[in-house]
Amino acid sequence: MPGATPVIDEQARLRCPRCTSPSIAVTSTDTDPNVSWTNHTVTCQSCRSSSQLAVVSTFGQVVIRWLND
Repeated sequence: MPGATPVIDEQARLRCPRCTSPSIAVTSTDTDPNVSWTNHTVTCQSCRSSSQLAVVSTFGQVVIRWLND
């Protein structure tokens, strides 16, 4: 699957791919009922950058990946 593997810390918090801050929030989602993934726009509250995060659920597995900018 394309994209980078997210950093998840020892407390199971997702971290910003740019500054590694745990202070991130989902600001929008894009879902297509015909496919098994949801893209999330995630905004870091520390560095104010926005990134796309894909969440894919298929064959009983869930995969999360940062999408390439």
